[in-house]
Amino acid sequence: MQTLTGVLRQPALHVRRHLCSSTIGWIALTVMILSGSTTAAFGKKLTEFFSPLSMLFLSEIMLLLFAILTFGFFPIVKKIRHVHPSFILPLLTAGVLNGVVAPIFWFTGLERTFAVNSQLFGNSETLFLILFGILLIHAYPRRTQWIGGTIILTGLLTVALKGFTTGISIASGDALIILAGGIYGLGGALISKYLRHVEPQIIIVARSCCAIAFFFLLSPFITHPFASELKTFPLEFLGVLVGYGLISRFLLLFSYYESIERLPLATVSLLGTLAVGTGLLFSHWYLDESIFWYHGVGAALIILGAVVVQWGSLKKLEKYVVHALKAHHH
Repeated sequence: MQTLTGVLRQPALHVRRHLCSSTIGWIALTVMILSGSTTAAFGKKLTEFFSPLSMLFLSEIMLLLFAILTFGFFPIVKKIRHVHPSFILPLLTAGVLNGVVAPIFWFTGLERTFAVNSQLFGNSETLFLILFGILLIHAYPRRTQWIGGTIILTGLLTVALKGFTTGISIASGDALIILAGGIYGLGGALISKYLRHVEPQIIIVARSCCAIAFFFLLSPFITHPFASELKTFPLEFLGVLVGYGLISRFLLLFSYYESIERLPLATVSLLGTLAVGTGLLFSHWYLDESIFWYHGVGAALIILGAVVVQWGSLKKLEKYVVHALKAHHH
């Protein structure tokens, strides 16, 4: 039987726990934004030493490690064994699209363009998610999503046309980044339509396993295998490799999961768009890439458009959106 003092202390204890959880959530959100700012810059630096296929292998190995350390190896295996057979084909399809095809195009594009551009053009994925949502799951956009998508498109055009001072002349690397965004959008739409009842960690593991299997199947036919790239990799850039794995992949995903579990989804999604701007600044600082006025205007429009799109998506679909974001975050 509880004492009167114990009963009176319970509300205070609850408040302290809530404040502690909220504080951890805000710290995790800050770490998520900062970690997400490094992805394009660290990835760009590593493409000087590793082929897109090798970058795919490194990236997905780290993603798989995150899933195992976060959710546990045996619990994941147990859940995989109980996946209904009807989910296997869409699971593999989404895994190939989001784990193999899209990353290969993204890393190839990153190799051929600036990290600043990849940070901006990568946001074309939001537009493709809306498009494939209409085509595949008949999810007709609300007014806010139309408005937000138009703002994002304007931001992308501002960058592509260099502030509307030139004609459209998209470099091959930028085009590949946009193509990767389209494939990520298609994969996200398939997840939304067929895999709503499959837990996010299973989708992540399926994606990583598809990528790793593709790497080993293709490796015998590659003239410059991953092993030789590791042998010639300069030791002075080992910190970049560790930073990409620890910060850009593991810490980004871990802090994302922590923040989304402890803070309102709207807060995480809306403030998370700030990584577009901080990513530009980090690429400028770390790689000494130039940021022109149209990059800043494009980034501001993309952030604004993403805020409008997500604000309209989070009102009545929070559980569904949480599942989709956890499964698709890359």
